[in-house]
Amino acid sequence: MVRHQIFHWACAIVAGLSVAGCNPEEVRFEDNPIPSYSGVPTVLVDAYLTRAYIDLIGREPLPGELETARTALRTDDLSPAARLDLIERLMGADSTYKQAHDRKLFDDLSGQFLNGTSLEGLLSLAASERASAEQDSLAGGSAYPFFLERARRLDSTAAAIEAFQADAINWREVNRRFCDNLVYDEINMNSFNFINASFDDLFGRYPTESEYEQAFSAIEFGAPAVLLGNVIVDKDDYLNTMVGNAEFDEGATRWWAEKLLVRSITGAEMVAWRDVAGPDVDIRALMRLLIASDEYADFQ
Repeated sequence: MVRHQIFHWACAIVAGLSVAGCNPEEVRFEDNPIPSYSGVPTVLVDAYLTRAYIDLIGREPLPGELETARTALRTDDLSPAARLDLIERLMGADSTYKQAHDRKLFDDLSGQFLNGTSLEGLLSLAASERASAEQDSLAGGSAYPFFLERARRLDSTAAAIEAFQADAINWREVNRRFCDNLVYDEINMNSFNFINASFDDLFGRYPTESEYEQAFSAIEFGAPAVLLGNVIVDKDDYLNTMVGNAEFDEGATRWWAEKLLVRSITGAEMVAWRDVAGPDVDIRALMRLLIASDEYADFQ
């Protein structure tokens, strides 16, 4: 999603237009001008800025940052374009905030999948697994590949956000990695818990009896099964099928929209916002749209 398209979608929400079923290029404003926000009290502007900083970089703005950001918004009449400029800066266009934004994304996903395990915790566990591999090798054991594979999966999860921000992987792969590591396995011990947890984390629901039986057969016994229209034979197939399914698109869209807006979303919003995220479920586009909206800003 290119930036001018995001701007048009944001303007549609600000102006109170319905965007369900529309393409960004189809939005028109000839008879529906974006209102002026010059009368919005400073307390609401500061509340918006504080909320955006917390959601995007995990902390409140410092006094100087708050004053600078407030002035920038006021200078452009709190317009959607001004809000998007702020959002872009906090999401990494300004290198000052890139690391904090990446960490916030990691922490959000860790809270969803890994019970809040820190990035440092994942890296420490990976180092421990590599040390165990070396010890096993020195002792003449045969578990060296086992420990190295566990370390690799932990490292892969720890590097997921950085790879995503560099456009090396998409959001589907990020979520797959957060379900495919030692911490997630230990939280959701045994196939029963793993299948139920991954359905809930990725789709926002639990599996049907048939879905569970098919997934269990492949994961537990390596037996060919059919899940969501795909043949699967192991855990890797299972996770690839889960994150590659359209229901994942809806689950990710719903999770981020409800997290940011703090409410349930409608079917029409789901359709529109899933289109904003696009085929790779780029939640960055969705975050830009929602955080630039009047509903999020509460400019009344």
